[in-house]
Amino acid sequence: MKKLTLFATLAIAALMFTSCNKTDYKSFVGTWGVEKIEYYNIDFAGNPIAGSMETHIYDPNDTCNGIHLVFRENKTGEMRDSAIDTVWLYNEETEEYDSYIYRPDTVMVYTFTYTYDASESSLIMKTRYTYPYEYMRTFMMKVSDITDNSFIYENEYDVNFVERAYLKRVNNATSKATRQTPNHPNKPGSFLGGR
Repeated sequence: MKKLTLFATLAIAALMFTSCNKTDYKSFVGTWGVEKIEYYNIDFAGNPIAGSMETHIYDPNDTCNGIHLVFRENKTGEMRDSAIDTVWLYNEETEEYDSYIYRPDTVMVYTFTYTYDASESSLIMKTRYTYPYEYMRTFMMKVSDITDNSFIYENEYDVNFVERAYLKRVNNATSKATRQTPNHPNKPGSFLGGR
């Protein structure tokens, strides 16, 4: 009887452990607002170098001056960047940026496809950029602290250069406009600040 009770207890504990730890791509479905982005360099052991830390703060519910990621159930999505503070105009003839629009009243939309590898806690995103020209880029982000309402990802977008983003789930109906445009990151190669 004691063996049966012990076996049943272990079976229930194993079932609870596996069911509570179930995270798949459907965990991301919905709209997420960026709350904070950190950019930093890492040392040889992978630790952040304190003097290189650069932080950008956003209101995740602000649809006028924020960055939002929309994940759909069919593994496609959009990044909606309304916090962009400068749009550079690319001249295809000279292959240079020759003019710009400061503080444009616009939303840059970039489409992506995604998948989630739960065994590696990796969110893999393929993004199609159309500005200043069309190209594809694949990002592999290490996801941590994922809950129903928030998650954090780390993306090593260049050798020893890391982008860490804090995202909150937002309701599609919420819209809060702020007067001040946050300082948009300019980090070529990163996911959120690479344009």
